[in-house]
Amino acid sequence: MSKINASKFLFSFDYKERDLKFILNSVYKCYLKIMISNILVNNNENDIRDIFISDEYLDNYALKKELDIVEFKFDKEIQTETGRVDIRVLNMVKTMKGDFNPYYFIECKRIKGDKTYNDYYIDNGISRFIDEKYHTYQEANAMMGFVVKQIDVKTNSSYFSDLSYHNFIDDYEYTYVSSHLTKSNKKITLYHLMLDFSSKINGSKN
Repeated sequence: MSKINASKFLFSFDYKERDLKFILNSVYKCYLKIMISNILVNNNENDIRDIFISDEYLDNYALKKELDIVEFKFDKEIQTETGRVDIRVLNMVKTMKGDFNPYYFIECKRIKGDKTYNDYYIDNGISRFIDEKYHTYQEANAMMGFVVKQIDVKTNSSYFSDLSYHNFIDDYEYTYVSSHLTKSNKKITLYHLMLDFSSKINGSKN
């Protein structure tokens, strides 16, 4: 099997190092495009996530070029050594240079404004990074909260005591950051992006 020629890929665009906050800005821009589309989606975490990881959005080369994230490959339902993560964001340039862990993880959870779903966001989201079920190989990882019911997102976000408001997306107020110490005493950062999908839920599936 012939080796991939990384130089050809590198010369196909003006490569610059992109951090996770830059990537999440691009994800948010996809969200804005989804919101003005005719798309309706089932009230299901995977169905909402799959809109992003589709050939209309983060699997679309033209859009990725527009967003300046051509070097990233977005994969869904990636099986790790210790669990299955919703989205892996893989840096293809670093991969071709021999970096074995050039990726971020993004875990997705639905938000309804009640204790059950808020606790699930913590216990099956944040805690998976703290327990190192999902490892942090770069400087940070992220979570996306899919708000599937009309609620006061800001008020609900105050339920999560570890989250602090952090404006990493201009003109959008539902962005947060949290810092944690993992079970192996590694300091990690999680960025949190709460996205309101309540107007896009078709209600055909709970």
